[in-house]
Amino acid sequence: MPDTKSGRERKGRNKRRQLENHLARRELDADDEPPEPYGEVTDAEFLAESDDAAR
Repeated sequence: MPDTKSGRERKGRNKRRQLENHLARRELDADDEPPEPYGEVTDAEFLAESDDAAR
């Protein structure tokens, strides 16, 4: 079957609809509250060490 412009457009609309459905489903399944931010001790230590080394 030859590739036609209308076929490509229809395929694009279907892909877009699938993506929109996927994103909507993902949003509905998500938790109501965002996850709590957490600080990693290793990052804080690294920043403190680099700050001391610069002085």
